Amino acid sequence: MRIPALRVRQWLEAWDDYEFDPVSRQRKPEPHFYVCSISARILRRLSGVRQRDASGPRIEDVGIQRIHDKSRSEEIGRFVRAGYPWASLNTRDQGRFPNLKKPGWLPTAIVANLVRQTTERDGVTASPTDLITLEAADSEAGLFNLVLPTGADQDSWRPTANALPPLEIIDGQHRLFAFSDDDHESDADFQLPVVIYDDLDISWQAYLFWTINVTPKRINPSMAFDLYPLLRTVDWLEQVEGPLAYRETRAQELTEALWGNPDSPWYQRIGMLGRERGKVTQAAFVRSLTLSFVRSWAAGKRTGIGGFFGTEHSNERTDVLQWTRSQQAAYLIALWSGLEAAIESSEQEWVHHLREYTPSDEEPNARDPAFAGRYSMLSTDQGVRGFLQVCNDISYHRRNHIAFDNWRLATAAEATDTLEVSAAIQDLAEQTDIQNFIRALTADISQFDWRSAVTPKLPQLVEVFQSRYRSGSGYKQVRLQLLLHLCGNGSDAVAESAIAVAEALGYDQE
Repeated sequence: MRIPALRVRQWLEAWDDYEFDPVSRQRKPEPHFYVCSISARILRRLSGVRQRDASGPRIEDVGIQRIHDKSRSEEIGRFVRAGYPWASLNTRDQGRFPNLKKPGWLPTAIVANLVRQTTERDGVTASPTDLITLEAADSEAGLFNLVLPTGADQDSWRPTANALPPLEIIDGQHRLFAFSDDDHESDADFQLPVVIYDDLDISWQAYLFWTINVTPKRINPSMAFDLYPLLRTVDWLEQVEGPLAYRETRAQELTEALWGNPDSPWYQRIGMLGRERGKVTQAAFVRSLTLSFVRSWAAGKRTGIGGFFGTEHSNERTDVLQWTRSQQAAYLIALWSGLEAAIESSEQEWVHHLREYTPSDEEPNARDPAFAGRYSMLSTDQGVRGFLQVCNDISYHRRNHIAFDNWRLATAAEATDTLEVSAAIQDLAEQTDIQNFIRALTADISQFDWRSAVTPKLPQLVEVFQSRYRSGSGYKQVRLQLLLHLCGNGSDAVAESAIAVAEALGYDQE
């Protein structure tokens, strides 16, 4: 059997002057590799994987792969059949959400090494009858054929026992083992792109594996979330109950509304593609909304506190809020606008302190530094999450006291439709009960000390107290302290709800 392959020359003349040492398993490599397409089942039969073994001296271990994780290969197999996010669901949810099935493409190449008769690993060599050879079809055009061992395309063929397989897998073992080597399996003809090196020394294989898997920088989470609009479909957004993909997609859409609507205090102030000076990242907003407003309505079975924008998949709940996505965006913008207005009119000592120590390089004509300045916790991940979580907590608890569901819009627009969201904001301004609630809640929250621990000239005791909001534990602390503040200092209705939420979450109010 012959498989067409394209030879790729990848070599710089300067590399000829580098040191190549066969003793260190780094003999000079061939100046090219081959690119081809091989069915997964045949590639499985031809390939071997040398895994790392921690039982002996590290320098003597010529395995380069991590230990094969069977569950990872099984997950990739599910992905191939039905794509993301269906492959990541548990068995019960896979039956509930068949509409999430998509093609499971694997465009990234498997990287392999062609074994020669002289190749030796721990004293083991390949059988001459198992070797793959290269045959020139049109060498000037770089066209070659991989000539497979006789019978390699037949179900009964396997490499000779106790000998090296003709191919060594350098990278991609989990993708490869997601497939069967049985001709009768449904994925038998699934083709994989393969990059094949010719007799590459083992240290160079380790180096190649390292450069592929260790050195690349992971994609920025905000950049990943910024791709969600391209993945967005209506059926993903119509419900929140179920897979995390639903919730993250809805949260990203709401984050985009906060960033893109001129009526929003966060207009153009969110780092949509990652870290930007003075901006909270899109990833931070998505995660915060996923943990608060866009949780399942019934997520709080233990605490009784679910997501205010959540849905109920079973449709058995009659109290689920029936707001459109544009209404949800308008409500979030109204909450942040309410807090900004309350802070602007505040005479709290912490507010004056932040205004006094506004950095000289702060943007001109910027918003109130107590709300949006460098030293305000409201400009940090922890502050954003704390505010959103507590607003969700109190809103969810007051759902039976305020006629939220009486606010209905005729148009069911997307949260990213700027005109529709602005219209929803104007309509929300006419909803007296909801507006009174927003004003009371944000006025009470504005009295909380939002100074960060790095604010210049903080009193020592205040600095020590505010330091608890830093690092990973700060997320929980902001929510806790803000709830306790509302328990003791909130207006009647807000304090009542804050006490109930704190009790439900197991917070000691003393």
